[in-house]
Amino acid sequence: MNIERLQLKGMLADAKKQFRIKDTEASGLIILLRSLLNPYIPVTEIDTQKVSVHVERLHGIISEMKEKQKQIKQMESDLE
Repeated sequence: MNIERLQLKGMLADAKKQFRIKDTEASGLIILLRSLLNPYIPVTEIDTQKVSVHVERLHGIISEMKEKQKQIKQMESDLE
């Protein structure tokens, strides 16, 4: 097997691992945001600053995931 193909397979496996890590982190943030945005407490008691920080982090993670997903698809098509 070609050395470049082996390297690309390794890079693909690493990219998929990074994607799964980001997915897990995003899922955790979504759960956290749900608890912070509890519909059973008065709106005035919601810590909007904390929610804002976590939403910004979630937005960043999702942007990174979209970019990583593009890279993965490109690598997969290169391997075909």
